[in-house]
Amino acid sequence: MVYNDAPKRVVIGNVVGQMKSNNINVKVNPQTGDVSIQESILFAKGSTELKPEGKAFLRSFIPVYSGVIFSKPEFEKEISRVVIEGHTSSDGDNKTNLQLSLLRSASVYNYIFYDMNFPTKAPLSQKILAAGRGEIESDKTRDNPSDRKVVFRFQFRSDELKKNITKTSL
Repeated sequence: MVYNDAPKRVVIGNVVGQMKSNNINVKVNPQTGDVSIQESILFAKGSTELKPEGKAFLRSFIPVYSGVIFSKPEFEKEISRVVIEGHTSSDGDNKTNLQLSLLRSASVYNYIFYDMNFPTKAPLSQKILAAGRGEIESDKTRDNPSDRKVVFRFQFRSDELKKNITKTSL
């Protein structure tokens, strides 16, 4: 069976295009569609409270990002989930970092759904969840500020399908 990666690539291309055309400065992974937002934009170091700049950023980013997901029925179908992941650097202990990352992703989630209004809020609420990653993907050899971030990560149906096909054919 041949796996078709086109729907995923089209969604990611649309995210990249909309971010650029709306002057939203984020890093989008061209293979996965992960959108990384550096900690310094959203939070003060060690804090779980969104900064005013972070709230302003989310007010511009979320309607555009969510707008892409719900712009076409095939995009909405292709994206099964959006995970808001909090990440920390290796500075500090694992338990504290995991708690910090989870509370940060929850702060972003709460701000989006309790303090913002945008046209696709209701359908986005059905797809989104918050998760803490702690320092799982950080550079453990040193405290790297770029490891401190919040990532919006798509879970694509086609990836789930691909995994199921692989499992079935083993």
